[in-house]
Amino acid sequence: MQTGKQDQNKPKRSALFKVLWAVAAVAVAGILFAAGYYTYYWTMDAGLRSLLWFKEAIDGEYYEDIPSEDFWNAAIGGVEGLLDRYSEYYSPAEYESVQMSSQGVGTGIGLSFFSGTNKIVSVAINSPAFFTGAVRAGMYVTGVGSEEGSFEDTFTSDGQGNYTYSASAALSSLKEGDVVYLRLSADSPIATENCIETSVTVKTFTESYVLYAYGGRAYAALYEETSREYVWTDVSEYVSEDERVTGAAYLQLRRFYGYAAGEFALALEQYREDGADTLLLDLRNDGGGSVAVMQNISSYLLKDADEEAEVVMEAVYGNGRHERYLAGGNFYGEYLADSEIYVAANGNTASASEALIGAMISYGTIGFDDIFITDTVGQGSARTYGKGIMQTTFYNRVTGEAAKLTTAQIYWPNGTCIHGTGITTAMGARPSYAASYGEYNDPELTAILEAIAAEG
Repeated sequence: MQTGKQDQNKPKRSALFKVLWAVAAVAVAGILFAAGYYTYYWTMDAGLRSLLWFKEAIDGEYYEDIPSEDFWNAAIGGVEGLLDRYSEYYSPAEYESVQMSSQGVGTGIGLSFFSGTNKIVSVAINSPAFFTGAVRAGMYVTGVGSEEGSFEDTFTSDGQGNYTYSASAALSSLKEGDVVYLRLSADSPIATENCIETSVTVKTFTESYVLYAYGGRAYAALYEETSREYVWTDVSEYVSEDERVTGAAYLQLRRFYGYAAGEFALALEQYREDGADTLLLDLRNDGGGSVAVMQNISSYLLKDADEEAEVVMEAVYGNGRHERYLAGGNFYGEYLADSEIYVAANGNTASASEALIGAMISYGTIGFDDIFITDTVGQGSARTYGKGIMQTTFYNRVTGEAAKLTTAQIYWPNGTCIHGTGITTAMGARPSYAASYGEYNDPELTAILEAIAAEG
């Protein structure tokens, strides 16, 4: 009987032992996890420990709920404040927008404004505003409306003669398909009478970055959605450069983005077909962009280049590493042999634009006296922006976020670094007077072309 009772209880004890072993295993795992966590915790940077402690205190004790996303965004924003103006964090949505913009794709009407103003710095080529033919750089958008003849002013006064401007903000909220009415003045940022009125429909478009003009015609490479190709197109009816450019051929390069290198090549094909022998490269208000685009464009502009791919820029990183960037080829003789080349620049000419000018100087394509720099003071002193540093974007494939960080100092092929100084009239560049960096009908361009013609 005793044996019989022992046999009957064995399964119960076995099950109990399994439960106890499971509990023990979980407990041991918990202890190991805790030990691992606290080991990790105490090996963290002290600042990160403090930040995590602060978040836990807020989560547990603060009288209002602070979403984790808001907390981390605020923390990241604080770190951004420690970095230079060129370094920043991108959320996944922001990074996607940046990627699209660098490819030239955007949704809107295609206007960019000088900071803090309602003055148009550029009308994107191939944008809805571009095809109105009525909206031009240097104009002021003084009113925006959703109905014809009905406008909200894009300026407000504090009653003491000071104004704030809201044109950019008013246009930023528009959606695909919206129709917006613009009131435009060529003379005043607060004009409400004697203005031009036009309507524009918001759409997604692919921007072009090169405008070429010569002999009474103007051209650009326009992206066609149906064929998915860039088509070299006569755009004379939409711009005024065809009427104002005389003598030299004119090539405006707006940014080093998207298909700009291919557009540049098409412009030089037209230059060669036109039989022109003088070229003005306009880099005014060109804030730079992609190093790769600069490398490809430079391949057409290196007069004394001997190699198939010469060095056009050198980066020196914080860890001491040097990296040389090469031109995408050597095509100067094919397109620009025996040409006189000049460059127009201003205080907004920066980064890749300055690097391109540096490569041209280093290879004898131009001298400093072939550069016109906008002088808004009229005292003969002027400079370009002076950005001789490079940013690298680091992408987090897991989260989709990214960080753009300044990583290197930039040097021209001849060893010059213009960071903080720019290209200046003190170096031998010519001052070119203008009331601002973007006047309606661009009288500065007319004056530069006249100066070039006088030398011919």
